[in-house]
Amino acid sequence: MRIFSLLLFLIVLFFLAHSSYADRRNYVWTYQYRTLSQAETELEFYQTTLFANKEIWEYRIEVEHGFTERLDFAVYQIFRQEQGEAFKWDAVQFRLRYRFGQEGQFFMDPLVYLEYRQKLDAGQPKKIELKLILAKQIEALNISLNPLLEYYFEPSHASELGLDAGISYELSPQFLFGLEATSRTVLLKNGNETALYVGPTVSFASGGWWYAVGAGLGLNNAA
Repeated sequence: MRIFSLLLFLIVLFFLAHSSYADRRNYVWTYQYRTLSQAETELEFYQTTLFANKEIWEYRIEVEHGFTERLDFAVYQIFRQEQGEAFKWDAVQFRLRYRFGQEGQFFMDPLVYLEYRQKLDAGQPKKIELKLILAKQIEALNISLNPLLEYYFEPSHASELGLDAGISYELSPQFLFGLEATSRTVLLKNGNETALYVGPTVSFASGGWWYAVGAGLGLNNAA
């Protein structure tokens, strides 16, 4: 069985934000029940490194803004470099999140997430992603589940089902430790293919900055 490591660093700088850690992430893949407050704006930087047959580095710069207390919007610029190839501007991405109710109102607090990604290479397919974010906060313990559907279209068509799940514990207001699991199933005509990953996550906050670092270990041949 081939085992590959997937490593992601996430660094965030807040500006024009009314409160520290406004959209702090406990995880690197899994989303919590949280949106930016109205009129708050954040700048976020993501770095992902995939160690497989060759190294792939991806960088994302995100500007996120809260339209209301429940609705926020983000724009991403995505850059990519594969081992032995030139650094390039790869894609643009847009994202909406809407939060229902108040924390603790439901058994698991719901939020919906909608994303559109456009590759700069016109020969690559566009992507729409729909995600349901379910989360439960029990004092210092957080449990989050993100079932999702990804649809690729023009020029080719493909669909993926996935699940991102995380559990984390707040050891102090500055430090959280968690565990994440991620799956992606490509729906094929002649059968499906599923990739599975699991690994630890650490989230640390200081001043107006926060950082989340995670590693995912591939558990099967498709990972």
